[in-house]
Amino acid sequence: MTKFGTVKSKILHKITEAYTRGDKKEIKTILTAIRKNSDFTGLYLFYEHIENKYIDNKEEATEYINSLIPILQHKIKNVKSTSKVLGESLKDVIVLENSVYNDLDVLSEADTLLNVDKKMKAKSRLISHLMTKKEIKESNAPIIENEALLHTVLANNFNVLYDHTLTEEDKKELSELLSISNKDLKMNFKTLQEEVTTKLNSMLVVETDEFKPKLTQAIGETQSMEPSKLNYYKLQQLKKGL
Repeated sequence: MTKFGTVKSKILHKITEAYTRGDKKEIKTILTAIRKNSDFTGLYLFYEHIENKYIDNKEEATEYINSLIPILQHKIKNVKSTSKVLGESLKDVIVLENSVYNDLDVLSEADTLLNVDKKMKAKSRLISHLMTKKEIKESNAPIIENEALLHTVLANNFNVLYDHTLTEEDKKELSELLSISNKDLKMNFKTLQEEVTTKLNSMLVVETDEFKPKLTQAIGETQSMEPSKLNYYKLQQLKKGL
């Protein structure tokens, strides 16, 4: 079975990779296939949306997931054919697993006696994810605001943003980020994560009480990050801003 979350991750990787090569024909082919199915497009955007969604109340987060499950199960049926076709065309693309996407995929499965336990765990993880703040919004927070490259990778209108928003340095950084192997990514990610955490901890010792809560939150977010190219980029930008 072709999992929607895996197909979505492969599409993102393939499109951004094609942009670094300037292969607009390949991008157009992929986007055309996506846009043929409005449910597929909707799910694609929703999977991105929920990655950054935050709900501070457990009861509300639980209700949100409970309401989401039947909608996911309905939508996933409507994208089965498109997912299969795209999954086959992208079978050689290797991406790291996205835990949020995996859990959404589990909840979209039809209910059976054999997947009750798996669904309970996925639901619990998603509730925890929703209740975890994704970033620090204050302008004086240690995480910098300028994430043009990250937004370019995630945006739908790659052409406009790539050609008119990114600097040459950004384009070079994007190319280097996308070309890194999974093995090197995991190794470099761990090293960078440790460097950033160490720096934040050292700042925590000397910083005033006013900023300590923000630093503590930044440390927690840094330590909870899983290896991915987007998170690697975030850590790079955080390190530059410290």
